[in-house]
Amino acid sequence: MFDMKKIRLVLADDHPMIRAGFKTLLSQSNDIEVAGEADSGQELMKVVSALKPDVALVDMNMPGMSGLEAMEKLHATFPEIKFVVLTMHEEREYVQKALKAGAAGYLLKNIDREELVSAIRAVFNGGKYFSPEITSILADTVARPASTEEITPREKEVLELVATGHSTKQIADKLGISIRTVETHRINMLKKLEVNNSAELIRKAFELGLLS
Repeated sequence: MFDMKKIRLVLADDHPMIRAGFKTLLSQSNDIEVAGEADSGQELMKVVSALKPDVALVDMNMPGMSGLEAMEKLHATFPEIKFVVLTMHEEREYVQKALKAGAAGYLLKNIDREELVSAIRAVFNGGKYFSPEITSILADTVARPASTEEITPREKEVLELVATGHSTKQIADKLGISIRTVETHRINMLKKLEVNNSAELIRKAFELGLLS
């Protein structure tokens, strides 16, 4: 009879007691092995790059480079590794940032052992897993997506030209408006779609069906 393949996991949190607690919980499962630990974003980068685990449990807020920043960089380099956020934050903005960074799961630290193990197994097998409170937030987000009706027809014209690589001056000339007005439309769309720059604006617009 062959041995079951263990899920190799890296645990990242800047609090030693928290890492020890979760490590103890996970040690009770014979199909999960904590292969490495990290106490900062920088350390997480090193450990994951060296060990290439199956799953990484990552605290969002760690000193220096945040867990979120490290996760985003690692996800881009190692898309096959599953990243699960482990945090106290249940606010919508944190959830959205984690998903954008490549998280396959989002767990609150009050999670019990059974749910923790279920989450790890789920993401390892290609699924996603969210704590019940987070599932509720995601459902609400889907029910009330970013309001596309807030984008005015003129803003949509500007958006389409931005997406096709036109400069601010070119857009102003094409639409017969001032450069300042073009910039005002762009800034308003950044606020409405809750993004930080033109690249994110274009990506979000495609996701929402504003661009095709």
